[in-house]
Amino acid sequence: MNVSRGSVQKMIAVAAMAVAIPLGAYAGGHSEGGKKQHSEMRHYHKHGGMGVLKKLDLTEAQQAQVKEIMSKQKAEMKAAMGDRRAHRDEMKSLVEQDTFDAAKAERLIAQQQDKERAAKVGMLRTQHEIYKVLTPEQREKAKVIRAEWKEKMKERYKNKAADSSKAM
Repeated sequence: MNVSRGSVQKMIAVAAMAVAIPLGAYAGGHSEGGKKQHSEMRHYHKHGGMGVLKKLDLTEAQQAQVKEIMSKQKAEMKAAMGDRRAHRDEMKSLVEQDTFDAAKAERLIAQQQDKERAAKVGMLRTQHEIYKVLTPEQREKAKVIRAEWKEKMKERYKNKAADSSKAM
């Protein structure tokens, strides 16, 4: 198989994002509220998650498997994005009506929640499939990397909180 270095890097980056979210949620604490976790998860998704799979030294066969898994997920996500846009337009039209239709609002919210739930299940399934591609050694190494990242984020959060309190 003839794969360019850029393709491999993109493939690893996409796979890292798929693995980063649930693994980060697994590592993240819930004790200090959702805002902190969301902020850390966004940071992990943007920065830390990319390096997880790169640091695991995936074989070419593993990279190909991850690429296949991610391409399937990408198609599902594109379809879901179109649905979200249509749903958002429906919500806007509800707001712009002369009278408020509470029943329609409830239906739209329920539909949105169902779609979000299905998207999250799909994402977790994809991440599980990628996790199954890893060898036991790579899984252990990923746990260590996540634990190190979690500690780093705790320190960063403590330092940021300390800086904020000094500024007041």
